[in-house]
Amino acid sequence: MDENLEKGIKLIQEVENEAAVPFLRKALKNEPKNPEIFRLLGLAYFNLGQYNEALSHWTKSIKLDPSHHQTLWNIGNLHEIEQRFDDAFKAYNQAAVVAEEESNLEKAKRYAEWAKRVKTK
Repeated sequence: MDENLEKGIKLIQEVENEAAVPFLRKALKNEPKNPEIFRLLGLAYFNLGQYNEALSHWTKSIKLDPSHHQTLWNIGNLHEIEQRFDDAFKAYNQAAVVAEEESNLEKAKRYAEWAKRVKTK
C-alpha cells in the first residue's frame, strides 16, 4: 500500500482529517483510478463538515466503481444529515443491493436496516 495512503488512513482514524487530506491527495496522484482513495478523501471532507467536497469525491468513487457499497453508504449518511431522506433511502438501499450481490450479507443486512430506519423519517 502507498505510504501516503497509509498515513492518510491513520490520520482519519486519529480524527486528524485536515492533516489527512494532503496525504490522500498525494496517494491519488499515484493511483488516480482508486475508488477507495476518493472515498477516503470524501470521508475526510465529510468529517470536516465540507459536504459538497465530500459528495464530489464520493461521486468520483462511484463512477470508478458503481459497486463500492461503502461509498454508497457514505452518500446515504450525507443525505440523511441534510434531511434528504428519500435520497438517503435510495443510497442505503443501493448499498444493500450491491453488498448482497457481492455476498457480503452482513453489510447488506446492516445497510437495509439503515434504509428501513430512514424510510420512516
